[in-house]
Amino acid sequence: MPINQARILVVDDDANSRELLRIILRAAGYEVDEAFNADEAVAMLRRGDFDLVTLDIMMPEVDGIECCRRIRAFSQVPIIIITARDQLYDEIVGLEAGADDYITKPFQRESVVGRVRAALRRVAVERSGAPQGHVRQYGPLTVDLRSQGVLVFGTPVDFPGKEFDLLCALCENLGVLMSKERLSVLVWGGEVEADSKTLEVHIYRVRKKLDQAADLGRFLETRRFRGYILSAGILDAVPPEA
Repeated sequence: MPINQARILVVDDDANSRELLRIILRAAGYEVDEAFNADEAVAMLRRGDFDLVTLDIMMPEVDGIECCRRIRAFSQVPIIIITARDQLYDEIVGLEAGADDYITKPFQRESVVGRVRAALRRVAVERSGAPQGHVRQYGPLTVDLRSQGVLVFGTPVDFPGKEFDLLCALCENLGVLMSKERLSVLVWGGEVEADSKTLEVHIYRVRKKLDQAADLGRFLETRRFRGYILSAGILDAVPPEA
């Protein structure tokens, strides 16, 4: 099934949150069903064929973490946790319970759609059995995971060490707002504090090199107090005039 025709189950006890997610996801082309608590969600998943679940953490009686565990007892459907609480704590607990990703409230359309698409793409590749290969293309960026080489419009640009890892994390989550905590985990294994200068300096270096190579730094956006995002607009970037 094409990714944009996937069937998604939105689980949240708050009607306004369900409605907002329904509007966002249907506008992106997805079929959406809703459940208002954990028991209903589990029952619907046992009866129906869903491609992805968004699951709110703070639900009465049975919370989202326990609901995630119950779903994982019989299904490997991708689960994205929705949380309004401490990001790093909920991410760790949610992932340990079997979730694939998380989104924090208040959420924005691009973050929701980006994470949903990324999760569905991962599942599609796994089910196809096709290897992803070690060379990835992101618009003007060609990333070689084996040699850790990067081409920008075909010209080599040096991104040593963690700069390369950071660029890869942003590219693999293109169009998705990445919190500082999330990047700290992906790039440094959580060993670097999210609010330290280390991440900020590496973001600066990556952006500067993208600018120097082809005026692409503008696509690496800083969202104050929230994190960073490599805009999907980079896919349509054209080489600067000579």
